[in-house]
Amino acid sequence: MRSSPDAGARLAVNRPSSRICPVSSVNKITVKEVCSLAQLNRATFYAHYSDCFALMESIENELIDAFEKSLRYVNLFDVTALIEAIYDMVDQNQAACRVLILGNTSSTVLMRMIALAKKDSIAYWRKELPDASETDLEMMYTHLSNGLMHVVVEGYDKYSKEEMIRFVNRVVKASLLLFQSPQRFLA
Repeated sequence: MRSSPDAGARLAVNRPSSRICPVSSVNKITVKEVCSLAQLNRATFYAHYSDCFALMESIENELIDAFEKSLRYVNLFDVTALIEAIYDMVDQNQAACRVLILGNTSSTVLMRMIALAKKDSIAYWRKELPDASETDLEMMYTHLSNGLMHVVVEGYDKYSKEEMIRFVNRVVKASLLLFQSPQRFLA
């Protein structure tokens, strides 16, 4: 972004751009198409963004910010609340999420989301799971965050939110139980 756009202009650029997302990938859409769909002149677009990649980066950053707000639930082991927050984020940003996350499981947005939650999640688990080693915590985070994020992303249109929450809760609880009572599983 070249300069700080005022809120009204930014809204005018970003909201209509979400109509663009289903139309084309960021690699194929042109500034001319963005401006046509958003009903903006090109000067307005270029006052806020250097190109379509800058626009998409801005949208990605907004999604990451929305996800970061949802992370307030991580410290509670409240997987239901976290998944509900993720669903709310996706619901509020449907078009952008469809292009940047839901249809793209190798997405840098997903990787940024997973990285964003790592430090706080492991720090909390360290307190709650004192018998788990640092290696165990790292591997558990990698397993749970990547696996379950992909389950949510790939299952978003396939399963109901309730089915998703039920499944993710079971997997997380079973995984954490391994470290809450390690002697039960050593025999």
